[in-house]
Amino acid sequence: MRWKWVLIFVITWLSFSIRPAMAESNVDIQFEIPLSGIVKYESWMRLNVKVTSQEQDFTGAVELSQRQVKKNNEFKLRRPIKLEQGKSTTVYFDMPSQILLDDWYVQVTQNGQVIKSEKLRIPYPTDGRTIGVISEEGNAFHFLAINQSQSKMNRPLSVQNLTEQMLPDQSWIYENIDMLALAGNSGSTINDQQMAAIKEWIQLGGIVVVSAGPNQDGMIQRFADILPVEAGKAGNRELQQALSEYDIAKVAPNGSIGVYNRDLPLFVSKSYGRGLLLFVNYDVTAEPLASWQFNAQLWQNAMIQHGAKKIFEEKLYMDQMTRPFLDLSKKIPEVQTPPPIWMVALWGGYVIVLAPLTYFVLKRLRKPEWAWGVIPVGGIFLTVAIFAVGKPAVVKTSTSYAVTKIDILDESLAHVRSAATFLGVDQSEYDVQLEPSIVALPLTVGRNDYRPEGLMEGDEVLSFRNLPYLTPKQAIGIGVKHDMGAFDASLRINENRLQGHVKNNTEFAYDQTYIEIGFQRIPLGPLKKGEEKQIDSVLEPLFMPRKPQATNELQTMEERIKEMQERVVEYEEGNQVSIIGTTTEPLPLMTMQVPHQAHYWNVIQQPIQFQPNEQGLVTFPYGLLDAEMYEMTGDFDSTGYIWQLGKGSITFELRTDKAAINMKRLTVPLNHSSFKPFRIEYFHQKSGRWISVERGTRLVLDKELQQILTPNQTLLLRFSHNGTSRLALPEPIFQVEGVQKW
Repeated sequence: MRWKWVLIFVITWLSFSIRPAMAESNVDIQFEIPLSGIVKYESWMRLNVKVTSQEQDFTGAVELSQRQVKKNNEFKLRRPIKLEQGKSTTVYFDMPSQILLDDWYVQVTQNGQVIKSEKLRIPYPTDGRTIGVISEEGNAFHFLAINQSQSKMNRPLSVQNLTEQMLPDQSWIYENIDMLALAGNSGSTINDQQMAAIKEWIQLGGIVVVSAGPNQDGMIQRFADILPVEAGKAGNRELQQALSEYDIAKVAPNGSIGVYNRDLPLFVSKSYGRGLLLFVNYDVTAEPLASWQFNAQLWQNAMIQHGAKKIFEEKLYMDQMTRPFLDLSKKIPEVQTPPPIWMVALWGGYVIVLAPLTYFVLKRLRKPEWAWGVIPVGGIFLTVAIFAVGKPAVVKTSTSYAVTKIDILDESLAHVRSAATFLGVDQSEYDVQLEPSIVALPLTVGRNDYRPEGLMEGDEVLSFRNLPYLTPKQAIGIGVKHDMGAFDASLRINENRLQGHVKNNTEFAYDQTYIEIGFQRIPLGPLKKGEEKQIDSVLEPLFMPRKPQATNELQTMEERIKEMQERVVEYEEGNQVSIIGTTTEPLPLMTMQVPHQAHYWNVIQQPIQFQPNEQGLVTFPYGLLDAEMYEMTGDFDSTGYIWQLGKGSITFELRTDKAAINMKRLTVPLNHSSFKPFRIEYFHQKSGRWISVERGTRLVLDKELQQILTPNQTLLLRFSHNGTSRLALPEPIFQVEGVQKW
């Protein structure tokens, strides 16, 4: 009989061990990333996972986990799948690229058991700028790859050849490239969804270059709603004349080149939202320009003149996890977490005082054995009492808090970033509904960071399951918002005064609004829908940033929340003039699907351009443009905006090129007392010499300005100190005036 039991055991063991192997052989998984796998660290990405069932039907889930073997307490993302025999399905995970820098595994599970697991291998996020090229010629736009001078701080430009099939139909995925270039008749198979995403990406800040020679109607006419170019006007342009406006006519090749429209110059651009559409009126693969030795310089000049270089460099590095938003959203209004000291005091008092006192009383009553029951029951009673009293003291009902920043591009489109915290009361599970134009990632707080965790069902639902009692969950999201309106603003600077008007044509009423210019804020107060305010305020030359320096003083909760709100306001701010408003009106981008109390804190921001004043000049006031460190020698140190300089020198590069104007005057207030101990010089580009600035005077450059500026249209300003003791040197601020370029 014993051998029969052994046989039964062996058969049972084999059945359980063979079944996972059979299931694994039944499932095949493949990975794919849009845009040929191009991923940028500061962008969101999409990971497509294709699952195929080979021999039998399959019902289970695809999981993204940081462990190869399933752990019950491991953070992971899940998407359910259901497959018929021989069929395939593709599920996707959208998330910030920085999340996938750690080791991750894609796992297929069934009934909680891992069926197949593969380590996720993706290209390392790119550094610098990437240009995606779609062309029938493999070497089209090759000259841009070596044009390093277009990149800020010499960040490299790389050219990546793409096909139409690699293009996504979601605009946010295009943020993984910096420019999309289309040549000749290429792109004819780009579908309408892809084209709509490309156009929306331009509005969000992308650059699209379309090159077309004679009779190459393939792509340019599909952008006619942005930049109409009349077809049927093919011809030739003499290169000497055509290149004259790009400061390169002296070395222009002889002859002519065929153009798509003989009435237009070689380059035509149109701003669209924050981005740019650049039409190249010839085939970039055509000779004599294709192999011309000065082709890269021509394109550099064209990029500068048409504003593409400015857009390149204004793209800020951002933490796509939006941690300031997540941190603030955890401070849910009306949720009062009791201080841990009270829990310690209650339990400590019971253990140290009440329990011994109870035993002493029972001993006096000659019933000490009752202590074995009375004291534990008393502990249970205390626990129930703490729960009964503490639960409504923390929160009375399920609640959520969403922190959102909206960047208005125009009346029809706005860019959205949001983070929300959800707290369910007596809820072990709930769903979160997403707005269709939002992509989101469910999160939980790990030991040292936020970790992806949750069930993602369909395109618009996040699900949280098996939640511990009173455990908050979070989610971050990005996307767009359509037709929310915009501020109507007309502002100009006359001498030292900001003048004009602002009207609220958005869908929100604001608790507070202000105009931000560099380090300065001009308060406007509350602003109702449709309300207009006149502005006439003095602008001051500030030498220090508005933000207070960090202190070691204890903060109240109100001060802490105010500081966190300020970080949200400053997120993705950049060097621009903006109208900023804050409101607590409902903005349900991610909504709990259970009865709850929803709270919102929203920041709406819209960049604006100054209008010319009565003299026709546009002014970029003090503190709006950057002064970047260019070179340092000797003894120095930095603490924010203040440098400590001993024996040595610091050279700043004043980024006047970020002002989209033809500059007429540059003013640096070097007469401030902070600058007087230093020897100050500026570099004269034409003569190649450093010229001293008289101590205690303002530096005003006007007549010789173009001879002084570097080829990148910046000013080099050097501060020297010969003493051994360190002196404090603030970063120089400056003001430029000029005429608008475009």
